[in-house]
Amino acid sequence: MSLFYSTQISNQEILLDAEESRHLSKVLRLTDGDTVKVVDGKGNSYDCVILEAHKKNAKLLAKKQDHQHENFGIQIAAAPTKNLNRWEWFLEKSTEIGIDRISPIQSFHSERKVLKKERQEKILISAMKQSQKATLPQLDELQPFNAWLKAHTNKSNEVEKYIAHCYDELPKMKLSSIHPRGKKALILIGPEGDFSKEEVKLATAAGFKPVSLGKARLRTETAALVACHTIHLINA
Repeated sequence: MSLFYSTQISNQEILLDAEESRHLSKVLRLTDGDTVKVVDGKGNSYDCVILEAHKKNAKLLAKKQDHQHENFGIQIAAAPTKNLNRWEWFLEKSTEIGIDRISPIQSFHSERKVLKKERQEKILISAMKQSQKATLPQLDELQPFNAWLKAHTNKSNEVEKYIAHCYDELPKMKLSSIHPRGKKALILIGPEGDFSKEEVKLATAAGFKPVSLGKARLRTETAALVACHTIHLINA
């Protein structure tokens, strides 16, 4: 069954935007009476019958389906890569695996200082639909490390906070060995040149536990994806 995304949901009626409507009527050539599935990005899915297969604003009759939500959550705060393709690869793959929030940060060694949020959101929506998920990750604006850290100091104890780094001389434990099952995780991932030692110390002082993701030295986007997958494996 074809899957679509919409935020225009009222009672039993769903409207698709112009892009989704065009895909429904012109690409897939679906017509009135055909059945499709819609997700709202908030974890809800709907079985639908097409009422009007209009090319700009298709209208659907919807029936909400029961959906089981995960009992844990994942937020990754990472420094976007200089190579934009590698950052977008992380956005796509982490959405497919399952992630709740992505926070781009600009740290001392960061090389990328600009991101286009609209382009990133399109990648997230596409990945959500491709992987048949109902939840669209929250995407934050790019923010300086110090400002982001200040906003996430002394937050709820329901979230386990970590910072991954590669300094052998600074203490750290394996993420896979210390994160408790069923708890939310907030994980900081640095740029290609890693966080500065000062940033690691600031994060540690703010309650972030220093962690390792394994013996290999990983690229930023790989490390971020490994962190995301590790939390899923713990909760499998």
